[in-house]
Amino acid sequence: MSKKGLFYKSIIWQIIGMIWISLLSYLWFGNWIRSLSFTSVVVVVSIFAYVLYELAWERFMNKK
Repeated sequence: MSKKGLFYKSIIWQIIGMIWISLLSYLWFGNWIRSLSFTSVVVVVSIFAYVLYELAWERFMNKK
């Protein structure tokens, strides 16, 4: 998979996750502003973590 395709795949996955995180964090915080702020931070970190994970996995699998 190309890096561009990987990036778009991670964005779509994060949109799905963002919905769940927003709902669950709203139940936890009881405040939409805090919930959406928390969700934004989690989404940004998760996108980069996912891309790094995929790149590391690909590199590891290609060495075998």
